[in-house]
Amino acid sequence: MRVAIVGAGIAGCHAAALLAREGLEVLLYDPMAPWEKPCGGGMTFRNFRDFPFLDDFRADCFPVTRMRMEAPDGASCVIPFPEPVHIASRRSLGMFLFQRAERAGTRLLRQRVIGVKPEGKGWRIETREGETEVDFLIGADGVNSLVRSRLSVRLPGKDSTLAVGYWIEGGMEEELVIAFQEGISGYLWIFPRKGHLSAGIGARVGEVSGRELFALLDRFLSRFDSSLMKKPRKAYGALIPTLTREGLKANRICGENWALIGDASGLVDPVTGEGIYYAFRSAGLCAEALRKGKIGAYEKICRKRIVPELRQAASYVRAFFDPRVSSRLVHLAGEKAGIRELLAKLIAGEQGYRSLKAELLKVFPSLYRDFLARMFQIE
Repeated sequence: MRVAIVGAGIAGCHAAALLAREGLEVLLYDPMAPWEKPCGGGMTFRNFRDFPFLDDFRADCFPVTRMRMEAPDGASCVIPFPEPVHIASRRSLGMFLFQRAERAGTRLLRQRVIGVKPEGKGWRIETREGETEVDFLIGADGVNSLVRSRLSVRLPGKDSTLAVGYWIEGGMEEELVIAFQEGISGYLWIFPRKGHLSAGIGARVGEVSGRELFALLDRFLSRFDSSLMKKPRKAYGALIPTLTREGLKANRICGENWALIGDASGLVDPVTGEGIYYAFRSAGLCAEALRKGKIGAYEKICRKRIVPELRQAASYVRAFFDPRVSSRLVHLAGEKAGIRELLAKLIAGEQGYRSLKAELLKVFPSLYRDFLARMFQIE
C-alpha cells in the first residue's frame, strides 16, 4: 500500500515512522520541515511515559521544575511540578522525528501539495512538480489543513485560538510563566528553551485583534522583566484548533481511504491549547487502525478515548478564563498545597478534566460554599 502524508510535523512524522516500519510505502510531503512552530513547546511526563522513544530526545529539551501563575488582579503563586516539564524547540523536535521517519524508510518529498483528488479507490496528489497516485491519504497539515478543507469541514473561527508572540534570545531560570488576562478566553505564557524563550499570548478568534494581543504581551513583558523587550526577538503568529463541545461532537476525522491527525484533526486541549501529546496519540491510533485494515476504528477509538476528555475541557473554557475564577484559583493555590498540586497535575496532563470537580472537592471540601461551585456546576 502506498500512503501519502501531507505535513511533516509531529503527527505526520510519527505516523510515517510507524507505517514505514510496517512495510508500507510512505510519501511524506512538506516543503519546509523541520520548522520552528509558534507554541510553548512543553512536553510533560505523559509524553515520555506513553512514547518511550522520546527519551532519546530528552537531553535536547530545557527542563523546568516550577510554574509561576499570575491572576488578572496581579496576585501570583509558584507551583512546583511533580516531574520536570521539558520544553522543546519545535524545530529540534521536528528534526528528531523527521530523521526517525527517514530511518524507518519514509520518503520525504519537499513539495507543496496544491490539490488532492479522488482517483479510483485512491487519490491523486498534485504538486507543482507533478502528480502521484496513492492508496491512502493522511492530512497532518495543521489547523489550516488543505486535506481537511477537501474532505471534512474547515474549522470555523469559534473553534480556533489566535496565538501571537516572540522568540526571544537568551536564557531564563527553570520556571515557566502562565498569566491570565481580563477580557480574553486565553492566557499569556513564557516558556524557557535552550538558547531562547517563547513568550506569547492566545485568545479565541474574534475576541481581540492580533495587534491588541501583542499590546497586552508587550505590557506584561515590560512589567515582568523589562530586559526582555531589549533583547533580539522575532515575532510569530498562528492559529490553534480549540474546538467547542459542539465542534468536537460534529468533528469528522476519517473516511474510507483518508484520515486527519494532529492539529488537522482538531484534537487539541481547548483550555491549554496543548497539542503535542494529542499529535502523537492521534498519529499512533491512526497508524494502528490502518495497519489492521480497519480505518473506521480510528475515529471510533478517538471518540472513546480522547474526545470525552476534550469535550469536558471545552465545557470549562468560559468558566476557567473568567477573571473571578482564575483570580480565585491563583489565590487558593497560594494558600493551599493541595490546590497547587492539583493545578500542577492539570497543566502537566496528569489530572483529567472529567474528574476535576471530584478532585477539587477532595482538596477543598468547602468548595460547595464557594462561588467557584457555580462556575464548575458543583451542586
